[in-house]
Amino acid sequence: MKKPVLFAVFFSYCLFLSQAAFSQDFSSIDTDLQTLEDLIADTIANTQGQQKLLDDLRANLNESGNLIASYEIIIQEQENLLRDLRLRLNEMSETYKMQSALSARYAKNSKFWRTFTLIAIPATAVISGGIVWAVLR
Repeated sequence: MKKPVLFAVFFSYCLFLSQAAFSQDFSSIDTDLQTLEDLIADTIANTQGQQKLLDDLRANLNESGNLIASYEIIIQEQENLLRDLRLRLNEMSETYKMQSALSARYAKNSKFWRTFTLIAIPATAVISGGIVWAVLR
């Protein structure tokens, strides 16, 4: 064969071979690009799902913070009520001590006057009787 014909056959063969190789490369690139697009879409969907979960978590944390603040206020109010109750109990204790002391003093005075009355009435009757008898005689 002649060199130009051989060169033309070789050139044609290389041309067809490169087109087949390029067409195969382009189809694999297209498949790879489609796989990459699917992966990106899945990543975006996962990121959006995680963002929604993060927003829900943030909302739950805010709600928990509000509940904790509310409970702290309730506990402070209860502590204030307990302090007030302690003060009132101390005042009642002092009042009870005072009333107990007054009651003991009343019981002591009552005993004195009961004894005095039991002795004084008959003594007064005897003395009065003695004076009346002495005057009448």
